[in-house]
Order: sequence, then C-alpha cells, then structure tokens
Amino acid sequence: MNKNNRHKVDSFSESDLSPHPIYENNSSGLLYSPFINRKAGSVHTGFGVMSLLPGGSTEMITNAFEKGLFVLGGDLDLIRGEKVYKLTEGDFALIPTAVPHAWRNSSKNDVRWVVVESPQPKDFGQWQDTWFSGPVIWPEQIPKLKLDDPRLSGLGNYNVKNQPPSTTISPYLNGFSMKMLLDNEAGSIHFYMFIINFRDGGICDHHDHPFEETYFMLEGEVECVFEGQEYTLKEGDYGWTGVGTQHGFFPKKGKPARWLEVQVPQPPRQGGQRWYTEWDYINEILK
Repeated sequence: MNKNNRHKVDSFSESDLSPHPIYENNSSGLLYSPFINRKAGSVHTGFGVMSLLPGGSTEMITNAFEKGLFVLGGDLDLIRGEKVYKLTEGDFALIPTAVPHAWRNSSKNDVRWVVVESPQPKDFGQWQDTWFSGPVIWPEQIPKLKLDDPRLSGLGNYNVKNQPPSTTISPYLNGFSMKMLLDNEAGSIHFYMFIINFRDGGICDHHDHPFEETYFMLEGEVECVFEGQEYTLKEGDYGWTGVGTQHGFFPKKGKPARWLEVQVPQPPRQGGQRWYTEWDYINEILK
C-alpha cells in the first residue's frame, strides 16, 4: 500500500471485509471494506466494497448523503423508496439523499458491490447522518431490471459490448473510451460514476482536477504516475487522487485496461482539468 494525504494506491482483499461500524447492529451478514475516507486523506469521498452473505439483509436505511452502487458479482435485492429491484453483475443504482432503502441477499452465494457515498459520511460517534426504521417486509417475487423501461431512472446495466469506441480528444488524451453510468441526467447531484476503457495503448497525460477521483480496476492493468510515483494497477486494485494531485495513465499496447471511476464533487462546467504539458507552454514563452 502507498498512502499520503494527496493520493492512495492499494488492492482489495476479501480479508479486508469486516462488519460495517454504522450498520452492524441493524443488519445481518453485511461486510464492508472502506478504501477512501477521511483517514485516507479524502474530504469529499466515501468509497469501498460492500458484501452480503447468503440470507443477509439490512433494516430500512435513510442517509443524509447520496449513494451509488455498482454490482461486482452475485444478486442483490434492493428496495429504493417504494419500488423493489433485483440487481446482478454489472448493474448500477443511484440512491438519492434521504430516500429510504434496504438490501438483501436471497441467493445461495455472496453478493458484492462497490459503493460511493457523498457528501462523505461521518465516522462512527460523530454527527448522525444515518438512520434505521426497522425490519423490511420483502415481496415474494422481485423482478430484474427492465432496461427498456423509459421510467427507469438512476438504474441500469453496464455491458462491455456497449462501451463506446476509442477516441482521440487531444495529444494529451487518446486511445480511451468512457461510458457514463450515473450523472446529472440520471439524478446524481454530488458525483459522477463511469467506466473508462483503454483497448490498446493510448495516453492520459499528467494533469490535475479541482475534485477528487477514485479508480477501481475491473480488468487488465495500467501504468500510472501519481505525484511522480509510478504504479501498476491490476484487477482488484484501486487508486485515489485528491484535489490538485498530479496524475497520469499510460496504458501499454496489447494490455487492455478497464476501470470504474468516480469523481466527487461533480466537475465544473469549465476548467475541470489542467493538462500540465499544455500549460508548460507558458514557461517557454515567458523565459
């Protein structure tokens, strides 16, 4: 693991999962591995992996923050407001602030998902931002997502076959594609969640942002540089860069890379990134 107050790189392991300190007394079989929080140096982002054991469930939950989910494996029953859904691998869901919700695993296998939370949840024992309202009465039948339903908002499924083709934006950013999952149009207010894919090399040159980014590797590997330190991120690894942290990604030809990325808070309409090479031009003309 490499961690400082401006970036973090580490790898997810099942041994990292433990009872959630806030949900522990109001759930069964729920485990959590927090990657990014205040202890990691973040001030905006809560990010980690949650898991429910077979037969596990939670009471109804209400949060004073927004959540985004991306299912890594297994089947997850979700109550969101007055509707119930069955999420499976590749499905994603937005849980808006103050919307009551609950989770259950009615299958015979573990279910696991990535969760992003913003504004960043308070630590146990601080100001209360999570409430429970008792056990849930689950219906006997829970339908899977009907992706062609135009009323479906803030829910969907990611399929690599629907990943857009690679594109070139500039000399500093090329060979990649982005598939947006959760943004303003989907109802998200505090964060963006999307999939980045580099098929065969490319570049995302050194830059920084006025927001935080977290990356969770889904497939392949990618070379990256955070604040001058070199890393190789592989499947199951994750990284985080804080506001103003210099970072770049340098995929190698013949080594595809795909990762889930979140940006918190949502980027501004202009000036969301500063390409260092581009701005170094000022050094040349003012010498």
